[in-house]
Amino acid sequence: MRLNVRLRPTRFGFLVSPGDIATLRQVFETNTCLWGGKYNPVIPVFKRRPPWWDRGTHSGDTPDQIVNGYLNYFEPDVLIETRPGLADGLGFHSDRVITLDALCGRTNTQSVHAEREYGLRMGCVYRELHESTFQFSRRDPQRIVRIEAAAPEHAAMAACVFGGFSNTDFGAHLQRVFDKVFAPDVLTLDADSSSSILESNWMNPLHVTHEGLRIRYGHHGDPRVFVFDGTKPGDLIDFWNLRAGVAPVVPVPIQFAEQLAPFVRRFISSNHRPLPGNQNGVMIRPVTMFGRSMTKDTVGELLHDHFRVDPPGTNTIQTWYPSIWRSSPDIVVSPTRPEVTAKESSHSVVAQGDRPMIEFDGLEPDFVGLPFGQARWANAVTFPFGGTEEPFATIYPDDFRDPKVPAFTGGRGGVLSTGEGFVVLAVHGTSKHFWSLEDGAAAIRRWLATRGIKSSLSGSGRATQQLIQTLGGFRGMSALASERIVHLLNEISRRPTNRSMEHNQFRNRINLATRDSIWNTNAFQTLVDRNAVEIGLEVRCDKCGSWSWYALGELGMLLKCQLCLRTFGFPSVNPADAKHAYWAYRLIGAFAQPNYAQGGYAAALSMRLFAELLGDVGDNRLTWCAGQELNFENGHSLEADFILWFRRAGTYGTQQTTHLVFGEAKSFGRDTFTVQDVARMQELALKFPGAAIAFATMRSASDLTAEEIGRLKVLAEWGRRQGSKRGRSRTPIVVLTGTELFAEFSLRDTWKKAGGRHAELVSPAYVRTDNLLDLADMTQQLYLGMEPYDTQILRRIDRVALRRKP
Repeated sequence: MRLNVRLRPTRFGFLVSPGDIATLRQVFETNTCLWGGKYNPVIPVFKRRPPWWDRGTHSGDTPDQIVNGYLNYFEPDVLIETRPGLADGLGFHSDRVITLDALCGRTNTQSVHAEREYGLRMGCVYRELHESTFQFSRRDPQRIVRIEAAAPEHAAMAACVFGGFSNTDFGAHLQRVFDKVFAPDVLTLDADSSSSILESNWMNPLHVTHEGLRIRYGHHGDPRVFVFDGTKPGDLIDFWNLRAGVAPVVPVPIQFAEQLAPFVRRFISSNHRPLPGNQNGVMIRPVTMFGRSMTKDTVGELLHDHFRVDPPGTNTIQTWYPSIWRSSPDIVVSPTRPEVTAKESSHSVVAQGDRPMIEFDGLEPDFVGLPFGQARWANAVTFPFGGTEEPFATIYPDDFRDPKVPAFTGGRGGVLSTGEGFVVLAVHGTSKHFWSLEDGAAAIRRWLATRGIKSSLSGSGRATQQLIQTLGGFRGMSALASERIVHLLNEISRRPTNRSMEHNQFRNRINLATRDSIWNTNAFQTLVDRNAVEIGLEVRCDKCGSWSWYALGELGMLLKCQLCLRTFGFPSVNPADAKHAYWAYRLIGAFAQPNYAQGGYAAALSMRLFAELLGDVGDNRLTWCAGQELNFENGHSLEADFILWFRRAGTYGTQQTTHLVFGEAKSFGRDTFTVQDVARMQELALKFPGAAIAFATMRSASDLTAEEIGRLKVLAEWGRRQGSKRGRSRTPIVVLTGTELFAEFSLRDTWKKAGGRHAELVSPAYVRTDNLLDLADMTQQLYLGMEPYDTQILRRIDRVALRRKP
């Protein structure tokens, strides 16, 4: 198997009060002293949304949803409290929450963090640049500046845009080193100098923080300027996070609007041009954004007086701020944080055995004299080609706050499972990594154990697991993607004596079942090659006349009848006479179990749907576990027919989170989703907020009874109303029938062929069937007769607006 390692700076998340401009200035100055500091997020924490937050709109986002949305977007490695208690309730382990004083080295000797240094300070970067470049005379020297604000009220703005050094021992020392290495021009930011400073974009202390880093934003948008009030802390936070987490942007403080107006108009005019290489007249349209602190009247005045450009159509105005704290639907190109990379490497590792140990080299910066400390930098590790056939768990729940799994290194929290992969924070230094892998079932069971839940493989789960392993994974399960095939296998398994079938008849019936398929033409060969069936000889006993099946190794001149238990001779006189003997295939292992392999066919085909058939990209990732008995600490027990960690492929560079899925799988029969089944799955949804619940049956939708539909509909309505403190999705209730379980190539293709409402739902190109929220919504419409979720929400909003209307 292969893995990739990417080196990046440690990502610190600074928790601040959005009204504390003095603390904000300290945060900007601290980031000036950290490698990669320019890309560390500033996360506003408040108990009540400030009036300027929505600029006259009512988003409904709660303060908890906003702060947790910022955390989920940026996934910081370490949280920095600028005031004690800001991290309370956010779920981060205490080892990864420190104070601003601790980060800057201003703690007393009694503090738990007194002897630790976090991150990589810029001193070693300055030394590296001095030894490699700046100690030599250059023919065309680059101008380097250090910007200081002329007015005290502009000091935070100058530090936000250009970087700055605090007057603490920590900041003063690095300022002296910076001045010694670069001999910068010290400029004063005021109305007279603002245009030349901002237009020239000279190298400054904040620029140096991304020395040796490659910055790759999620998508290439049009050029943009951000007009903001440099004295408003909210606007400063927005500008910092826009640059650090969404896209590069040109800062335009309104304090210098008159002086900067010619520069802004030139920027808009020069960048408003046809897109190179495009023959359809598509234009590059520079965007002028405005800070949220400004009213609509102020925006209009600034446009009219300073920034409007002729001819009409040249100006593209954006008065809203991208809501990076809120997840976006698939039809929207949502912002993604940039990928910050110092270096990368790829490794081929050997993983064998039940719990193999893999070894690979970590990466560290190339700067000389790297100091010891905590969370110096980070290695992000990914398994790019694991797919769904990988026998070891490479997808885990995203828990960058206080991870219980994975325990690759043997201890809790040593590896963070995040949207960018498995993150390891360097302690002191980086050499070799030794990781112990585990299979999916073991990983899920251990994760459940961290929540106080003991789990064990159920009887039906054992059959499901054996089915998948016998057929070589979910791709091999396609051999069972036919209702006629599973009926045939179940028919053979229910025979009272020999669970076998004459070889020509078996082959012909399998081939007949897949006659009209272009994707499942090798089902017969798969079943034979993968040892789902075994060839042998059916021989008729000449004592009692009964037939018995014998494997190749059991054949001999004397045979023992399996019914009368007497010995009789092999029919060697005429062995080709079908009256005495014939070759036959016999089901073995889980395939020989009646009742559709104890429900194993339905569970295995359900997991195959998630692994192979959802979405169009083909890069969905899965860690799975067959049926489990879950025993809780209070003595209560529940059963799930399958458990998944499902991560769908990203869209437009977006990073997707891992979704927990519990499944209830049924074969055929009538009214199989009982009251107890529905109540049990609802209880699992309550115990695991945000998890998806899948009800799967191999029956067609027309075979669902009115009682079943009623039970599932009540649960689905309940699931639509569920939410969580962190703003995550409601509980998706997915309903799967034989249409989905017996799909051959992809769910979209199957629904298109089904026609009618199925085809209508997937006809828009933006519909993603691997989005579990969308999948739940669509299957609820198809099989439970429910209205679209968006329609329900809009009607609810209209009712609320009607009640508020005078």
